[in-house]
Amino acid sequence: MLDLNITLLFQLANFFIAVYVLNILLIRPIRAIIKKRNGILEGMEEEAGSFEYQASERLANYEAELTRARQDAGAKREEGREAGAAEQQQIVGAAQKSARDILAETRAALEAQAAATLADLRGQVGGLSTRLADRLLKG
Repeated sequence: MLDLNITLLFQLANFFIAVYVLNILLIRPIRAIIKKRNGILEGMEEEAGSFEYQASERLANYEAELTRARQDAGAKREEGREAGAAEQQQIVGAAQKSARDILAETRAALEAQAAATLADLRGQVGGLSTRLADRLLKG
């Protein structure tokens, strides 16, 4: 059977003192560390989202430039066809060759730009991953 005496009060007081000391020494610092880590992770997530947004924006811009270049090349080709109908067959052949060369150069330039940008973005993602890993490990 349980005896209620002064020892129970001392044990209860010791328990509350131990809980208070543990709260000060362990629980509060651990909570602070967890909050700090969560803040860092949220910041990194926002930064990664920003990089993704910039990458998608750049990709959309390059696709728009490619579309515009195709439209420009198509317009030039159409102009060449209209002018070629009125002129001799030799002039028509030269105009078509010129249009193909311009289109090939434009495509090659845009592909080179797209490849360079993709390589740059991949390099940034690697750096971001390294920084994220460093921050998580330093914690």
